[in-house]
Amino acid sequence: MTPAAPATLIFNPNAGQKLGLSTNTSGPDDVQAALRDAGVAFDPRPTEYAGHATELARAAVAEGRRLVIAAGGDGTVGEVAQALAGTDAVLGVMPLGSVMNVARTLCIPRDLPAAARLIAHGEVLAMDLGKVGTRYFLEAAGVGLAAGLFGYFEQLDARGLRLRTLQGLVRFVRGLGTPRLLIEADGRRRQVRAPMVTIANAPFVGAAYALAPAARIDDGLLDVVIFRGLGVVRILAHLVAVFGGRRLPPPPGTLTLRARDVRVSLLSRYRRPLPVHADGAAIGTTPTRFEVAPGALRVLVGQPDADAPCAWRPTTGG
Repeated sequence: MTPAAPATLIFNPNAGQKLGLSTNTSGPDDVQAALRDAGVAFDPRPTEYAGHATELARAAVAEGRRLVIAAGGDGTVGEVAQALAGTDAVLGVMPLGSVMNVARTLCIPRDLPAAARLIAHGEVLAMDLGKVGTRYFLEAAGVGLAAGLFGYFEQLDARGLRLRTLQGLVRFVRGLGTPRLLIEADGRRRQVRAPMVTIANAPFVGAAYALAPAARIDDGLLDVVIFRGLGVVRILAHLVAVFGGRRLPPPPGTLTLRARDVRVSLLSRYRRPLPVHADGAAIGTTPTRFEVAPGALRVLVGQPDADAPCAWRPTTGG
């Protein structure tokens, strides 16, 4: 892709940090060198605080930039996507994060020179987004166990290992049980007992957990994975099994639906509301509504491997 105006490169100077440790051997200087070598003209814009990438991306759209490149982890990519959703601007990704679920889904190589060449010559895809309230999500949202775990892991990442946080995590896992939920998917109502529900736009979330291995990002639907009748220990074992992107089928008894509009509420009046996440970030508690925004984000994608599942329908021909 070669827009007339330079791209805006939005980069996180601290990408690739987990629990205070660096998980990357490359940094923003390597990203810029790779883009220059690939012939991509850009204006660099570093982020300085949470949410800054969204502000910078909105400014880029207002300036008429046709290409906005996010260099960082999934958090940086997600922030940029909030501003580009529903516009004609195209999102390019230079992976600098420790996990990179979005790059994994879009078949963007972790090798920076290869990713830069893809930005220069790649194919543009209209990607679906999920939506909770005014917030878009690229990967997945969810209710229950995973949402609580992500919330506590976020605290540990931000504050370090603290006894109080670990105690809270243990209390949450022990007390979750199998709450009674009402799930409405495109008007179809189901009452289930389930400690976790995943509403997926793409296959991966969190530490590349493949919770919705068959999810597609161009079908106009969300994959609703209901871990019904399963105990917390069984689901935790499944999370371990699908860690790192291993696409395994959900445990027996799990129900998967596909829908455009999903509502999840807690039926018991005597329980605390369940936590809710979007792309691993805590956003509130039940009841919650999730929607799909079909084709809302224009993204540059790579070429899927011939023997690997693809999260979108590849084009045929030249």
